[in-house]
Order: sequence, then structure tokens, then C-alpha cells
Amino acid sequence: LGKGNFGKVYLAEHRTTKEKVAIKVVDKRAFQKSDQIQHAESEQSLCEAFATRMKHKHIVDVHEVIADDHSIYIVMEYMQGGDLFEQIRQSAYIAEPVARRWFREIMEAVHFIHSHGIVHRDLKPENVLIDKRQHLRLCDFGFGKKVAMQQQVLKTYCGSPFYASPEMVTATPYKGPPVDMWSCGVILYLMLTGTLPFQASNMGQLFRKISVAQYTIPRSVSPDASNLIHRLLCKNSRERITAIQCLQHPWL
Repeated sequence: LGKGNFGKVYLAEHRTTKEKVAIKVVDKRAFQKSDQIQHAESEQSLCEAFATRMKHKHIVDVHEVIADDHSIYIVMEYMQGGDLFEQIRQSAYIAEPVARRWFREIMEAVHFIHSHGIVHRDLKPENVLIDKRQHLRLCDFGFGKKVAMQQQVLKTYCGSPFYASPEMVTATPYKGPPVDMWSCGVILYLMLTGTLPFQASNMGQLFRKISVAQYTIPRSVSPDASNLIHRLLCKNSRERITAIQCLQHPWL
């Protein structure tokens, strides 16, 4: 179904029930750095929590986590609708009524993980899947981390450059939840316009634009949606809107 730097996701079928599942296989032998091992162990721990006690309707169900000396196998619910990025690519953009419903579902999932002391750190449309009833589900906690408290400062810089916050691209020690909220702002912008807010011919220029929050919102976006984007893509992480504040915003 897909592949990353350290593993692949396979479509599989339960021999008895014939239920289709997705299995992410993480190859431990591909790790060369200690932080890569830490990310894998963190993902395994988080997925074990999702499999046993932390269920949410907008996070992909984890059925089971199995590990041996060479690999970690994460057995998950199979999402038939593909991912949000592919949906945006096919549609050019998402109409506001649908975008509003979908973004609320993303926010409910983000609020859930933040309230349980978990940060995702790689929120992007490719990691938002669509189920058969056209509801959204978060997936892929490869860069996820359990933080001891909301104020814990992190120093690992990860995720996709286009969705990275100013504190990420300037290598500033950061708090986890605001980083996720910035990425959600990029996702919302992309949903409503079909384009990314920060684009450049090279990474240096891209990071400069992100670091000063240099972007413009097309007039086709409604005032309330524009206001929410501005509050999400706020350069100052301390002033950036939180997940619960986002759910209370007039546009939602």
C-alpha cells in the first residue's frame, strides 16, 4: 500500500474472518542512528496503547502490535478511501462545507492525542486517511512522542518540510502541541485552496518563508476560514491557537 524510509505497509487478509487489514512492517535492521531506534520504539509503544486502551473514532484502529528481533508489525484497520492528499489532488481543492466537516474530525483527533500527552509531529494529508463512510482518520505515529507534560521542550526536528513550523525550521527547542497545530494550518490551507501556503525553489528559501510566516490567502476563502488559518499559521508558537480553541472557533 505504501512505503517509507524504514518500512512498508501491506494489504493483508485474516485467514479465518477474511477481514482486510493494513500491516506496517518496520525493519529494525535499517536503523543506523540511535534517534531512529528511539522513533521506532516510541511508535511501537504508542500503537500498543492505541491497540489496548486509547481508541478514537478519528484515529485508525490498531488491532495488534507484534515485534521480533528484526521487525515491528503494526496490524491496523484498512482504510478503503485512500488518503486526504490524493483526494485534494483529484478534486483540485475541497469545498468549504466538506472541508469544515473533515477539518473538525482532524481537530477532534488532534485534541484527543494532545489531551493524552501525545504529539504527532508529522501531520500532513498523506497521514490522514478516509474510511468507507467518508470520515477521516489520523495514522502513522512514526514521529509521535509521549510528552511528560504539555510544557515539555523537545529538540528533535522531524516531519515534512512543507508542514514544518517556524520553530522546527529554525532549529529552536519547541513544545509539541503548537508544532502539530501549525501543520494543521498548512493542511487546512491546502484543503481550501489546492496549493501549499509556503513554496520555494529550494529549501533555504522555503525555510525563510516559513520562519517569518510569509503567505497570502486567496479571496475565495471565507473570512472565518481565513481567520482560523491566520491563527494556526501564527509565527509565535505561544500565541498559536490550541486544538480545543480551534474546535470552538466560529468557522467550525
